[in-house]
Amino acid sequence: MNPTEPKRSTTIKYIDPQVPQTELPAYAGNRYEATVPDTLDLQAQMASLAINGLTGPTDPEADYEIYWQVAFNTNPPVMWHAESDCVQAKHMEALPLLRLASGSRQNLHVEKRWTEVLRQMQGPDGLLYFPKIGRPWCVFGTYGQEPPGDHYFSPWQEGRLLAAMTIYYLLTGEDAWKDAGRKVVDGLNALAIHEDNKAHFPANFIGVGGKFKSGDGAAGIHNPASWISWMIQGLANYGKHAEYQPALDLAGELSRWVIEDANHFDATGCFLPEYSGAPRAHFHGHTMNLLSVLEYGTAAEDAEAIQFADRGFKYAMSQGDCLLGFFGEWLNMSTPQTLEMCTLADMIALAIKLSLAGTGDYWDMVDRWTRNLFVEGQLTSAHRAHWLASKTATTPVAPMQLPPFHNSDQAIEKNIGGFGYSLAPNDFVSRYPYGAHNPALGIIHCCTANGARTIYYLWENILAFTEGCLQINLLLNRASKWADVDSHIPYTGQVDVTVKQPLQLSMRIPEWVTPEQATCTVNAQPRSLGWKGRYAQIGDVEKGDVVILCFPITETAETIDVEKRTYRVLLRGNTCVAIDPPGVDCPLFERDFYRSTTTRWHKVTRFVADKVLDW
Repeated sequence: MNPTEPKRSTTIKYIDPQVPQTELPAYAGNRYEATVPDTLDLQAQMASLAINGLTGPTDPEADYEIYWQVAFNTNPPVMWHAESDCVQAKHMEALPLLRLASGSRQNLHVEKRWTEVLRQMQGPDGLLYFPKIGRPWCVFGTYGQEPPGDHYFSPWQEGRLLAAMTIYYLLTGEDAWKDAGRKVVDGLNALAIHEDNKAHFPANFIGVGGKFKSGDGAAGIHNPASWISWMIQGLANYGKHAEYQPALDLAGELSRWVIEDANHFDATGCFLPEYSGAPRAHFHGHTMNLLSVLEYGTAAEDAEAIQFADRGFKYAMSQGDCLLGFFGEWLNMSTPQTLEMCTLADMIALAIKLSLAGTGDYWDMVDRWTRNLFVEGQLTSAHRAHWLASKTATTPVAPMQLPPFHNSDQAIEKNIGGFGYSLAPNDFVSRYPYGAHNPALGIIHCCTANGARTIYYLWENILAFTEGCLQINLLLNRASKWADVDSHIPYTGQVDVTVKQPLQLSMRIPEWVTPEQATCTVNAQPRSLGWKGRYAQIGDVEKGDVVILCFPITETAETIDVEKRTYRVLLRGNTCVAIDPPGVDCPLFERDFYRSTTTRWHKVTRFVADKVLDW
C-alpha cells in the first residue's frame, strides 16, 4: 500500500463531495549524518517531535480529524473530540512548514487526506465550510450559536486554512492552490461588512448563503477582534505571496477595525477586558491580534500597524516574567494563572517579527524564552505522564462528563511533541487554582499548533542570508546550505560555524557578553572582530572554513515572582538548569547535565531543504 494513501470517511459530508486529486510537496533536500553538540536543536529535536504531536492524535475514521484535548489526569489517559476540533486549521498550516525544517516524512497519509479535505471544504462562494453531518461532536454553544444548514463557516478558522493553501501553492507551484486561495479571498470580501475603510464580520458562525442566528455576536465569548485575527494573517500572507492586492486590502480593513473599533486595546497598547462587565483579559486573545496586525503591517509596509503591534508587545512583556517566558493565560485575576503555550508562542513570534521589522531589538528575549519554557513546554517523554495517570483512580468511559467521542489508545505516545496547556513555572501540569478549567488537563491542541508554527519562525530566523552576507541571530544548532552552526551553549560559551560557500559572516553575541570578551578563530588562526551593535563582524570566509566564536559563560542565581509565587532559578547563560521549588507531577528544568563544562556530543541526521519559505 502506498504510504501516503489515506483512509477516507464515508459518513462525513463535505460541501463538495468530490475527492480532488492533490499531490504533496516533494519536501526534497539534502540529508547527512553529523556529530553535533547535544544542545538545543530545533530541527532534530523540536520540529520532528512536533510533527508527531500534530498528526499523531488524529482519528482515521473521521478523515484524521484531531482529537482536540488529551488528559493526563485520567486512568487511562484519554483524548477526545469536541467542537474545538476546528483548530485543526492551525495544524494544517504548521505541518508543511515543519517538514521543511525537519525533513520528517512521518504520517504523510494524514497530510494527504488533509489536503483533500481542505479542497472539499470549499463552497461555490469560495468560503471554506466545516461539515456537521458525520461529526456528532460538533455541538455549538462554547463559541456561538449554530447556524442553519449542514455546513458552517467561521472567520477564525478561515485565515489559517487560507495560509495552508498559500503554503501548498508555494511548495508545489500548482495554480489550483492559488486559484482556491483567490476564491477564499473573494468570498470573504463579499461577506464582510465594509464601512469607512474598515471591515468586520457579522457573526461567529455563518451558514451557506450568509445565514446566521440573530444575536450570534462574539462579545459574550471573546472580543470580536479575536475572531478575525487569524483571518488577517492568512489574507496578508496570501496577498504577499500570491501578489493579490484584494487580500492585502481586506487585511488592512480588518486591521484598522481591530485598532480603532474593537475596544480590545487602549492607545498605549494595554489589553482591555475580554467581556463586558468582567475584568479578565485573555492573553492569547490579545497577542494573536498583535501578531496578525503585524503580519499585515510588514506585508503592506504599514507603519501604523507595526507600531500598534509593538506597543501591545511592550505592554504584554510588562505583564509576565521575561526571564523564563511565563505569561498567565488571563490577566486581572485574583487566582494564580497558568501558562497557555499559545501565549508564549505568540510572544516569541512577535519578538522575532518586530526585530526583523526594525521596530525593536528583541533577540535576547527570543533566546531566553526559547531555551526555557518554550522548550520545556513541549511533551518529549511519555514516562512522567503515565506515572501521573497511574496515580489516578480508574476513570469512567465518558471522562469528565464528556460525550463518548474519545480514544485511549496510546493517548500519551500519540501526543509526544504536543505543547502543554496549563504549565506552572516548574511543572508541565499545574495544580494552581484555575477558575472553571481542569488544572491538570495536559494538552489542548491549539497550543500544539501555535507552538509548532513558532518552531518554524525560530528555525527560519536563526540565520539570515542576504546579498552574500550570512547573519546569525540566535546561537542555536542549525544546518543550512550556507553554513552549519554548532552551538556548545550552555556547556561552554562556544559556537562553531562550518562554512559551505564564500560569504561574509556576522554573529550576534549573547546579552551577558561584552564585545571585548569575545574572541574568534578561523581555521584555528585568530581573527580580529569588528562590531555592528551586538553583531560580531567576522568578515570574509571561504568554503570549508571553520569559524569558532568564544566568550565566557557562568552560572547565576535569580529570584523571580511568577503568578503570586516566588521561585529560585539557577541559570547557565540564559538557560535555566534548575528551579526551586521543583515541580511535583511532571517537573520542568531537570537539567543538571547542562552544568558540566564539557560538551556532550551525539549523532543526528541533518536535513537542508531545497526550498525554505519566508513565512
